[in-house]
Amino acid sequence: MKKFTNHTVGPKGINTEEGTIWIEPGETLELDPKTIKGKVPDLGKAPADDASDDGDLKALKKQVATLTKQVEDLTKERDELAQDKDALTKQVEDLTKPAK
Repeated sequence: MKKFTNHTVGPKGINTEEGTIWIEPGETLELDPKTIKGKVPDLGKAPADDASDDGDLKALKKQVATLTKQVEDLTKERDELAQDKDALTKQVEDLTKPAK
């Protein structure tokens, strides 16, 4: 028995003595090579596990850290502005109170 994995985006058919066997994208089947009629279609190649994924992951983690810092800074600024607003509102109320 031999394993056949479809690495393409669409289904592929392998003609055998029993008929056509369809392999869906990402699916792996075991077939006896003696039962295959004709050529096996191009099933594509397995994706390479290269270091570019690690570089992408590191870049994304750095971007997340930067955005998290921006959110923290903006949250702090918002809280400070809310305190300033409360202080100004109190001053306006004090100034607009009728004199006794």
